[in-house]
Amino acid sequence: MKLLRKKTIIITACVACVLSAGMYLYACIFEPEWREYGSVFSPEVTVNNANYQPLFFDTENAFYNGQYIDASSRDYSRNDVADWNAYLRTQLPTNTIYALMYGESPSLQTLKANKNERVQNFFAFLQIARNNEPITATHFDPWNYDESKQAERIAQTEISKADKLYAQALKQKDAFFANRMWFQSVRLRFYSANRSSVIDYFAKTQDAQPKNRLYYRALYYVAGAYKAQKQYANANATLAKVWVGMPDKAQMLTYDYHPLTNAQMNSILPSLSAQEQCALWAMQGYYDKDEAEAIQRILAINPASEEVDFLLSRYVNGVEYKVNVWNEDNPLKQTATYHQHNKKEMSGLAIDWLVNAAEHTAVKNKYLWNVAAGYLLMYKGENARAKAFLQKAEKEAKTPEQQAQIRIIDVLNEVTSCKTIDKEVEKRLLKRVQWLWHYFEDANDNEKGKLRSGNAFALVRQYLAALYHEKGNILMSELLNFQANYYKNEQQSVAMEQFLLKTDKSEWEQHWANYYAFNLGDIYESRAIYAFYRDAIDEAIAQMKQTPYVNERVYDEETGRMVTKRLKKSDALLPANPFNGFITDCHDCEHAKKQRNPYTKLSFLEKVKEMEAKIAQNDDVYNNALLVGNAFYNASYYGSLRAFYYNNILGEAGSLRVKDENRVLLLGMDKAKQYYLLAQKHATNDEQRAKIAYLIAKTERNEFYNQAYFYKNRDGANYDDVMFKDWKGFKELRKYPHTKYYKEVLNECEYFRKTVK
Repeated sequence: MKLLRKKTIIITACVACVLSAGMYLYACIFEPEWREYGSVFSPEVTVNNANYQPLFFDTENAFYNGQYIDASSRDYSRNDVADWNAYLRTQLPTNTIYALMYGESPSLQTLKANKNERVQNFFAFLQIARNNEPITATHFDPWNYDESKQAERIAQTEISKADKLYAQALKQKDAFFANRMWFQSVRLRFYSANRSSVIDYFAKTQDAQPKNRLYYRALYYVAGAYKAQKQYANANATLAKVWVGMPDKAQMLTYDYHPLTNAQMNSILPSLSAQEQCALWAMQGYYDKDEAEAIQRILAINPASEEVDFLLSRYVNGVEYKVNVWNEDNPLKQTATYHQHNKKEMSGLAIDWLVNAAEHTAVKNKYLWNVAAGYLLMYKGENARAKAFLQKAEKEAKTPEQQAQIRIIDVLNEVTSCKTIDKEVEKRLLKRVQWLWHYFEDANDNEKGKLRSGNAFALVRQYLAALYHEKGNILMSELLNFQANYYKNEQQSVAMEQFLLKTDKSEWEQHWANYYAFNLGDIYESRAIYAFYRDAIDEAIAQMKQTPYVNERVYDEETGRMVTKRLKKSDALLPANPFNGFITDCHDCEHAKKQRNPYTKLSFLEKVKEMEAKIAQNDDVYNNALLVGNAFYNASYYGSLRAFYYNNILGEAGSLRVKDENRVLLLGMDKAKQYYLLAQKHATNDEQRAKIAYLIAKTERNEFYNQAYFYKNRDGANYDDVMFKDWKGFKELRKYPHTKYYKEVLNECEYFRKTVK
């Protein structure tokens, strides 16, 4: 048995809470991490038991989705108030009972006037329970460094008071009040200086108590006392008993569980009932690297045990974690690679026991076992057997979600069984793929997240795209699973344009065209952007003009919501004047300036064309070259016009990073520098020469950053890294100390000041 250490739980911006047994837990909330490893098997649907949800598989957090044990997990108030309400009959209103038991400043003296015997018992109970709250209900504050390490303990006199009231209740044969005071006696002993005394006290008095929730809450204190003594075997055996009595506290109990060796397990199992043994193995299995042993142990004890369900879901999700490795950073390129990887991972897993149990064992959740068997057989490449189990599961499905889970896996099974792709395969898969897409789309629209259809659809797209690529059908491969560099190839771009425009698509082609990541507007806009950075301005204008009106989801500042608007990409407004060139690059400052006639993407290109025409005609070359240089500078990552290259195909939309495939395009300074150097040649006075020298220095700085940091996969420089050098532009600028521009740079640019002796 290989045991995992308890997952490390980070104490950062988290909730700290105290378990009822006096242990502490720190935990954080995270986004569902199953999205990260391509999970398709949903325990929320296949297990469908809220008690076990925190114990589902999670690779990052101590508990599923970062669920922490908060005050509500330890809140017994509803049951307690209901019990006292029934005991007191109509003597006190329910809200009064609650206020007296749990209010911040209860006025217990108001009960003295009521001479009803049961009310007086309630008063006596409250005096014990509430007067000791400063000790029994203290929450540990991990950030309070002044907190005393020596926690205050319950005095023996308080325990004696509780014991006396318990004895009186027994004598008066008041079973309810006796039970309540017995619990207080147990509780106070746990918080006393002699915590271990709770063990003997419980053993001597438990037979007189009903096996209600209060009994198991008291037993939880016994487990805590054993754990405090590091008697983990006894503590765990006791926790197993509590599990049977309070299965809704499975998360708390599992957290308090201390993993055992085989020898330790064997030493305590004989003392437990069959149900308690199953609970013990459930907690042990949670900490095992491989849940299979615990599952099989439980099946041998009681095949109908519910505890086996969450362990089986963890086992299946654990297999997924190893097998489903295909994502944006590790795309599936060949179907052979997919099957080889699965064969390698699954060869180390003996799942015959699981398949046999699904076929022959009288498990309670037949649906879960059949789905699990079918799903894992799919990864072993036994697609026909997988389908047979999925068909069995279909007969056991009780909810629409359970039926949908089967269909999701069935689509995966059908798709990954394909060794090639042709018209017959397309026809066979069409309805399945259409259903999966619409289910995924509906789940997103309705903000439902129980089923992991998105991960399934992603794998379907990647696998089918790989099949097309292997047949040499690059267009269909792109249509199903777009690639970053596809549109850099002009022939491929034209081929996709023609495909999207054609009117005689097959039903299969039309489906994928409908849900392709990009539209014609994206394609034309991307061509225009690529052409601009090549300085092919006529081509850029022609492509930008082709962008059609399309429905776009945009943020409406007035309503604060995403809305659909009919827009033309060429009409998108640019946030700053493209032709300004300032000493400092302050994007926010430039965006904040009000523009009288803001440029659109198209009008910007047309203005660049106008200026380049003047340069060609030798008309005011300095100013026109300067402005065109500014245009290329501002349209780079370093400039104020990043919005120009925001495009779905380029995959750029405002991030502080530039995608690897776009680095040369968007970080490059070649065109800006080319036009600045041209302007430098045509400068007629020192003010112009000073300005151009500095602007060239800025391009040299950016080229240095590219080589030193960005091209080396670094997002930026560290504090002690080189930030500037004495660029050629700086040296040139120092020739013009008499100019106004020199003085402005000296005032605004600290880097330049450091080069001036």
